[in-house]
Amino acid sequence: MDHRKHFYERYTQAQSRFTSEAQIQDRLHAEQRILGPLLHQYLPSSHAARILDLGCGYGANLLSLKDKGYSNLRGVDISPEQVALAHTLGADMVELGSIEAALSEERNVQLVTMLDVFEHLTRSEALSVLQRIYDCLAPDGLLVMRTPNVDAPLGSVLSFGDLTHEMHLNKYAVLEMFGSLMYTHVEVLPVNPLGGSPAVQLARIITKPFMWLHNTLSHIDQGISRSATINTPNMLIVARKSGGKTS
Repeated sequence: MDHRKHFYERYTQAQSRFTSEAQIQDRLHAEQRILGPLLHQYLPSSHAARILDLGCGYGANLLSLKDKGYSNLRGVDISPEQVALAHTLGADMVELGSIEAALSEERNVQLVTMLDVFEHLTRSEALSVLQRIYDCLAPDGLLVMRTPNVDAPLGSVLSFGDLTHEMHLNKYAVLEMFGSLMYTHVEVLPVNPLGGSPAVQLARIITKPFMWLHNTLSHIDQGISRSATINTPNMLIVARKSGGKTS
């Protein structure tokens, strides 16, 4: 049995586990509140710019972009359940299909997003997809990805919490992969947690210096540079196509 096919055909049922329309709307709005500030600085200035969301799920990012006025949007996902849910939510720009097939049809894309997708690929698939994305990007186009980070104290919760994940990544592994390709200005950045109740937000403020101290001492003890790691459960990867602007 193909385990990925098995789970993707039941992804909403097995992974998201929504039990009501209200829960779907709550999750959608919570995700959009996170994606807004996360992606804001990487969005094209023109609302007519071509944006491609690969592995878009039920379309949370695309619906947010649509609300911001972007009109040249396309999303692709391999899960029939996720695509059906996207259409129910009004994301009619989402279609069922593979990442590879979608990339073979695209050219001059200003922004490609892959949110919680990269980890689902094998190493060979990842190299192939990254090269195809590079080929379809417009000059100075950007690829923006969010993926779990195994170096975080609780990184295994996200990285190993999905049975379709094939790669378990940290900053070094990401830089190694991109270092073998033609992208320029590659950044691997922390994704700090947002949201939560006032009590949760206060707890973050109180514990932050203690977490920083613990992290610093751990790096000193193990002889590892702080710049070599990221400590948030998710990391953001931003890569520019070479040959474009450098500022």
